[in-house]
Amino acid sequence: MDLFTDRSDPTTQLHDFNPGIEENGLFWVVRIPDYTVDVNPGAGKARMTVEGLEMEDYHDLVNALLDGPSLEAHVSFDCRWQDPITTTRLRNSDPLQQFTGLFTRTHAVVEWSAQEAGFEFHSDPAMTSSTVYAEVAEERNGVFFS
Repeated sequence: MDLFTDRSDPTTQLHDFNPGIEENGLFWVVRIPDYTVDVNPGAGKARMTVEGLEMEDYHDLVNALLDGPSLEAHVSFDCRWQDPITTTRLRNSDPLQQFTGLFTRTHAVVEWSAQEAGFEFHSDPAMTSSTVYAEVAEERNGVFFS
């Protein structure tokens, strides 16, 4: 999650909250408990709610990619996918690219906050969000295809 003084100008970035880069090169990924996610792809609904997740604030993208100096921080967020728009089912049974999925385009709302020493941020309420694109999906491929 990032904060900018001007969202159209990437040079105005003030904060870059992310979990860092693992020794194996995996970056910006963190496991959250299963109970924090509730998904119903067929209904086009999902919710992900996390409180006080440990994060680092790298200040800007370049510093984050270099795994440079950071401050300890915590983030919380509540993301909701709701109000289905369209649903598409895809299936590719080609033996080399087996894939099937149910994809439901939806509306989504997000509310989030971040805290670190000397700084705290709270977004506007979730219902003030505007959706550019959101989707809830269930897919199977590889050994899970059948």
